[in-house]
Amino acid sequence: MKSIDEVNTYLLAEVAKIKSLPVESVTLESHILYDLYFDSVDLIDLLTSIEYDLNVVIGDDELENFTTLASVSQAILQCGK
Repeated sequence: MKSIDEVNTYLLAEVAKIKSLPVESVTLESHILYDLYFDSVDLIDLLTSIEYDLNVVIGDDELENFTTLASVSQAILQCGK
């Protein structure tokens, strides 16, 4: 299992790549909808990348808890247990 720091670094880089943003402009406190303007396609891209790259499965019930990138990071860590 990856550490919290590894998950956070991965998540920030992946979100920056999906949204074509500089990594420095994305933080764990960034809100997925209001700050990063994620739409359903962006969210599917992120989930697919997370599941493939980090070898975890995130259940549909976890999606409603996704607000900030920190909440996504916590969900990843919970799924890895």
